[in-house]
Amino acid sequence: MIDKVVLLDKAITLAEVYGNNLETVVYTQGCGLSARLRLEKLGFNTDGKSFATKTYEDLVRNRIEIESKNWRNDNRAGLIWIDDLYELTQNKLVVDPIIDQANLFLENSILDPNIQVEDQFFVSAIMGRAYKYTNDLRYIDFMVNHVLDSKLMRKDGIYIHSKIAEYPWGRGNGFAAYGAIEAIIHTPDDYHKKNELIIKHKTHLDALINFQTDNGAWRQVIDNNNSYEELTVTAMVGYALANGIRKGILSKDYMNSLEKAWEFVDSKIEDSGIVHDSCTGTGSLNSLNEYLIRKRENGFDNRGGSLSAWFLVDLYKLLS
Repeated sequence: MIDKVVLLDKAITLAEVYGNNLETVVYTQGCGLSARLRLEKLGFNTDGKSFATKTYEDLVRNRIEIESKNWRNDNRAGLIWIDDLYELTQNKLVVDPIIDQANLFLENSILDPNIQVEDQFFVSAIMGRAYKYTNDLRYIDFMVNHVLDSKLMRKDGIYIHSKIAEYPWGRGNGFAAYGAIEAIIHTPDDYHKKNELIIKHKTHLDALINFQTDNGAWRQVIDNNNSYEELTVTAMVGYALANGIRKGILSKDYMNSLEKAWEFVDSKIEDSGIVHDSCTGTGSLNSLNEYLIRKRENGFDNRGGSLSAWFLVDLYKLLS
C-alpha cells in the first residue's frame, strides 16, 4: 500500500524545490512548475499561481520573442505549465504561446530528422494542449500520427532511442510512454484512431513491465541487467501507469507495477528534495557502453526532481 501522507509530503517538497524557477524554458523545469500548479489545483497552497503569473508576464513581455528563435522541441515542451495556469485563472489568453508553438509543427519541419524518441513527448505536450483550446483537429491528426507512425518501437514493444542509436535507452522509453499517455488524454473519445493509440501504448507498457526490476525500477538500458536502475524512466512510466488507471484505459491489474515504481522513486528522494540515480542529459550515443556508463546525477537535479514531482502529484490524484 502507498502511504498517502508520505506521498503528498514528498510531492510538495519536490514541487517547491523544482517548480520555483524557469531560468530556461525547457521541459525539465516546466514539469516541476506544472506539478506545483497541479498541487494548487488540488487545494494545497504552494503560491504556485502567483509565481506562475509573474513568470508568465515576464515570459510574454520580455523573453519569448528573443528566446524562442533558438528553441528546440524540448524548450517548446517547457510551456506545458501554462495549461495548468489557465485552469487556475480561466484566462484563455494565457494559452496563446502554446498555440503559437503548435503551429510551428504544422507549418515547418521542426522534428529531428534522426527521429528522436524524445519528440514523442514534446509533440504531444504541445499539440494536445493546442487542440484543447482550439478544437482544431489538425493538432490531433499531427500528434496521433506522430505516435502511431513511429518506427522506433521494436517487435518486442520496447523503443530504441533514435534512427541513429538503436539502443533501448531508459528515459527514451519514458518519453515514449509520456507522449502516448498525453496524446490519449487529449484525443477525443470519438476520434477514429484513438483505440489504435491506446493499443500501441498498452503494448509498450506491457513490454516494459516484463523488464521491471525486483526493486520496482526500470534500467538506464531497459533490457540490460548490468545497467543501473534509473530514476527518471521509473517516474515517467509510473506517471503513464497512474494516468492510464485514472482514465480507465488500464485495469487495476497494473496497480502492482505502479506501487512498485512508487517504492523505488520514493527511495531515491530525500526529504530535502535531493534525488539519486537520475541519468544526466543524453543525446543519441554511439555505443551501448556509452549508455551503460552515462553519468548518474545525485543532488538537486531539475530533470530527476521535476519528473518525479509530476509522477507523485498525479499518483496522489489517482489515490484521491
